[in-house]
Amino acid sequence: MTAQDWTADDPEVFSARLRPVERPGSEVNFPPIANGLDYLLSVITSLADDEERVSARDLKYAVLHLQAAAEVLLKYRLQQEHWTLVFAEPGKARKEELADGSLASCTPAQTVDRLRRIVGLPIGDKDAAALTKLAKTRNALQHYGLTDRARAVEARTAEVLDFLVRFLDEQLLPALPDEDRQRTTQDMRTIRSGLSRIHGFVTRRMQRLRAELETHRNRTVACPHCGKWALVVADDDSNCRFCSVRTDMIDYVLRVDTGSYASYRRCPGCDNHTLVCGALTAAAPDVPVDLCFSCGKTFPPPKTCLRCDRRFQPHDSETVCAACRTDRIAKDDQ
Repeated sequence: MTAQDWTADDPEVFSARLRPVERPGSEVNFPPIANGLDYLLSVITSLADDEERVSARDLKYAVLHLQAAAEVLLKYRLQQEHWTLVFAEPGKARKEELADGSLASCTPAQTVDRLRRIVGLPIGDKDAAALTKLAKTRNALQHYGLTDRARAVEARTAEVLDFLVRFLDEQLLPALPDEDRQRTTQDMRTIRSGLSRIHGFVTRRMQRLRAELETHRNRTVACPHCGKWALVVADDDSNCRFCSVRTDMIDYVLRVDTGSYASYRRCPGCDNHTLVCGALTAAAPDVPVDLCFSCGKTFPPPKTCLRCDRRFQPHDSETVCAACRTDRIAKDDQ
C-alpha cells in the first residue's frame, strides 16, 4: 500500500496522485527529513485503516518503520548540533565514515541521552520511555520474534508517532529552507490526519470501557504494557481491559517505578505479600497509595514516626506510631 492508496473523508488531505518517490522508475533520493517522513507515511498507511482491518503484519511493519523514522530524525538533529555526535564513540569519529555510511552509530538510548544532555532538548521522561519501549519491541521483532497483544503495540506506537510529529514541528521543520518545508506540507497533512484517526480509535475504545472501569477506579492503574488507565487489580489475576495483557504483582513492580521505598510488602488487609508501595490509581492519579494485588484494597503509604523513626501505617493524619502515642499517654497520666 502507498500513501496515495489510503483515502479519508477529506479529499484535500489525501490526494490520489503519486508522490515522486512512488513513481515507477524514480531515482532513490531520500535525504534525512524526506526519509523520516517516508517511514512515517508507511506507519500511517499500516495503522490508520479501519480498526478491524489492521493486521498483525501491519503492526509488525509499523513498529519496524516507526523505529527507523525515530532513528533517522533524532540522529539528524544530533548531526545538526555536531556531526561527531552520531558516532558511537565521538572521539574516534571520521568524516569519511559518515559520508559513506560505514560508521558505527550511537544506540537509540544514547541518541536520546545526547539530545537531552548535550543539545539540551526538553524530551520528557514519558517520551523517552516510549522511545525505549519501541526500540525494545523493534529489536525483538528484528532478531528474535515477538508475541504481544495488538492493542498494546498499537497504543505504544501512537505515543511515539505523537512525539515524532511534535519533534518535527518544533525541531526540524522550522530550520528547513522555505522551499524544502513546502515540499513536506502534503506529507505532514497525511501524517497528522492519520495520527488523528489512530488516536480516535484509542479514544473510542477507552470510551467503550468507561462504564466498566468507573466502578473499579480505586484499584485501576496504568497498564505497563499499553500505558492506558485500564489495568484492574484483583485476586492475583489482574488484566488490562484495554490491551488484555495480564500483569501480576512481580511484573508490575519490575516494569513500573513505584518510589524510593520498598517496592512491595505484606498487606495489612489480606496478609499476602502482594502490597505494591507507591502505586498511582485512576481514582487519584497524583496521590501514591499502597495497593494490594491480591485483595485490591488500598492503604495510605507508611509514614516515619517523628519520635522513634520507625515506619508505621497511619489511620488518619498521625505523625507518631501507636507505640509512641501509648507511651506518651502513659507518661502524661503519671
